[in-house]
Amino acid sequence: MRARTYAILTIIALGAAGYFALPYTPVPDYVHAFTARVSALTGFGADRIRSRVLPDMEKRLNEAGIAVGAPVYLRVFTADQKLQVWLRGDTRYSEIQDAGFCASDADDTSANATFQTPPPGVYRIRRDDLSPNSPSHVELNLTPLPDDDAPSTNDAAAAISYSLHGNCSDIAGISLKNDDIEQIYLLVDTALRAGQQYVPVHIFEKPRDMDDSLALTEDATNNSPAPGLYDVYAAFERTRIPPDVSKSNGRYHVDPAN
Repeated sequence: MRARTYAILTIIALGAAGYFALPYTPVPDYVHAFTARVSALTGFGADRIRSRVLPDMEKRLNEAGIAVGAPVYLRVFTADQKLQVWLRGDTRYSEIQDAGFCASDADDTSANATFQTPPPGVYRIRRDDLSPNSPSHVELNLTPLPDDDAPSTNDAAAAISYSLHGNCSDIAGISLKNDDIEQIYLLVDTALRAGQQYVPVHIFEKPRDMDDSLALTEDATNNSPAPGLYDVYAAFERTRIPPDVSKSNGRYHVDPAN
């Protein structure tokens, strides 16, 4: 009888120790990574967001004459800490909402904050860039437009992966509130499912006055982190259609048809 009591107490003690020690072992991370991967492949995470967010979104877009699944364009202004969401109507795109960066990013003016924010440039989001079960709630990875003539490099800065993500987390990229990132995720997800090849994401420091000659060429700023980028800005301002853009020798080029 005494031996049985000791055995039961030993099992309880080991169970309690294991329970409290579990968060400090690699097991939770492994389980989270495994379940996140399964959910991403099966779409469970996207379905979770879709069922909760889609009804109100459909109503709001229907009132604007835009269908869910319409092509999406994202434009970001880092100085204003703002992300704009544009959707295509019959021909041109209309801004349907904007989202501010998380306050923690806006209040942080340290060098680390600058390091975390994506540099100005042209990015893309494809189907493989969606992570509906990221530790940052949901995540949309930003793939830079490749430079056709850039030499291969092992520069550590070039290896940084940026994303749009929730939970106001401080990983590299743009942190948004969960309500905002869920809506953006759903719009991007449905657009890609409907056939959009990729979602263009154009990141600028700040808007330009179209009457200002500086808006017509990034070279005119004499401080251009991305030459030709404001030609991309000017093309969209003229047409309200995201232009076709290429990059060579470090400079962005807008398709002449735009």
